[in-house]
Amino acid sequence: MEDSRQRGLSGGALKWIAAMSMFIDHFSAVVLLARFYYLRAWGTGLWSLNGYYVTRTIGRIAFPIYCFLICEGYRHTHSVRRYLLRLFLFALLSELPFDLAFQRRWFDMSSQNVFFTLAIGLCAIALWEWARRGREGQSLLLASIAAALGCAALCVAAQRLETDYGGLGVLLILVMWLLREHPLWRALAALAVFTAMWRFAGSSWIEIFALAAFAVIGCYNGERGGQKKYLFYIFYPTHLLTLVLIRTVFFPLPLK
Repeated sequence: MEDSRQRGLSGGALKWIAAMSMFIDHFSAVVLLARFYYLRAWGTGLWSLNGYYVTRTIGRIAFPIYCFLICEGYRHTHSVRRYLLRLFLFALLSELPFDLAFQRRWFDMSSQNVFFTLAIGLCAIALWEWARRGREGQSLLLASIAAALGCAALCVAAQRLETDYGGLGVLLILVMWLLREHPLWRALAALAVFTAMWRFAGSSWIEIFALAAFAVIGCYNGERGGQKKYLFYIFYPTHLLTLVLIRTVFFPLPLK
């Protein structure tokens, strides 16, 4: 009989799903929009307005999966410090491709890439666990209050830095960690966060479709799966540069 842990999706499979979803989303945001601005008109099929919204909707599932993988990464990493260092390193390496792709500038401080959000979210998890570790009773209560205030400060920092998904993105990572043993409540809390993104943070209504990611996450079998350690780190800046190249060749909008 097949072992139940071999069924479902491994961590490696989740990363591939998130990466492909993200690529489709960014293709839409970087190339499809460039075509519209270059030709001053939508086309048909993939190049239509409907094609744009379909691809952006598919892309919504990427971020919640990455948030979940940050939680799993914290659970299984041998060194939180090295994990954070990798995230911040690739955040810095990805900033130029991110600015070229979404701002059409070589350098722009108006928004920062998602690696910063993931890194700050990991900091929030680590802070919460460090502050509460080994405490009981009133000491645990006071530590929890202090940790909550610290995590709120991290959310504010992400918002002020204008990282991708901002403070609400950091909050989503922390919520997914705190409710990791309660899938239904985790999804409901995520719904509240995505609704807040839509209603109060200027995001599109299609953010609600990110909830579909929890059906994918629900198939996780707890296995790491086959994966190259740095492949998915490198994929982020590489795919952005690839999309910038495609845009430059076919729809050459000037840099700002």
